Amino acid sequence: MTFVGGDERMLFAAGAFAENGYDVSVCGFDISVGEYGRIDGETDLRNALEGARHVVLPLPYSRDGENINTPFSKEKIKISEILAQTDESSYIYGGMFNEKILKREHTLDYYSREDFAVLNAVPTAESAVKLALEETKRSICGMNVAVLGFGRVGKILAKTLVSLGADVTVFARSAEARAWAKIFFCRPLAFSELYEHIGEFSCIFNTVPARVISDRELEHIRRGTVIIELASAPYGADAEAVSAAGARFCQASSLPGRITPKTAGNIIYETLKEIIEEEKK
Repeated sequence: MTFVGGDERMLFAAGAFAENGYDVSVCGFDISVGEYGRIDGETDLRNALEGARHVVLPLPYSRDGENINTPFSKEKIKISEILAQTDESSYIYGGMFNEKILKREHTLDYYSREDFAVLNAVPTAESAVKLALEETKRSICGMNVAVLGFGRVGKILAKTLVSLGADVTVFARSAEARAWAKIFFCRPLAFSELYEHIGEFSCIFNTVPARVISDRELEHIRRGTVIIELASAPYGADAEAVSAAGARFCQASSLPGRITPKTAGNIIYETLKEIIEEEKK
């Protein structure tokens, strides 16, 4: 098994496989990898991929669509090189693959799996709370906060915030989601009501990958409000517009990888282990 690129969570995932009997190599890391387990650090991509039955790419697998995401290496690794040097019978796993890569046989996106999404929502929510503490410089207890969207991350985040004593308002599109928010002891509101209430919050967590905070809402936002962006592009608000309105925009992508990499790496390991077991059936 070979891991190519990624942040610290990929090293923890690689170490977990090594601990469970796999021969594991990693490539795309300009750091010592010995502390993560019995894994071999390779500098040459061809050597790393030779004979690999399973090739694991990071989350996200790429930032530009051409090169592997390698934050721990100055060397660029082209996606085309990996595809060219990997045996057709080998499996390639990665996060947030595009359609072109998915056309290759035996290519799977672990990020798209429901089991991964559910498990990963927990460290994402916990990391978001830590970020809120750092950015607002105040306790969560008693804070008036908003959660935009009530999917997997939104649910766990809202529940966590409520348990810490925050006054939580959930903005959700569907009546069903708002009903669940009420059961979670949150104030449920529709997105059409956001502009009326946005000035009430010290911290806003967005989980919706769409522009839900427009100029109309920003006209009413409180100065100094922190917007923590947990969704993927195009994001819930424009960072420059938020700054111009006197609020702060905190882009929090890959939070589990930055704050809880060991837990996040174990989730990747557990998901890949399930996928490999399914392939055997």
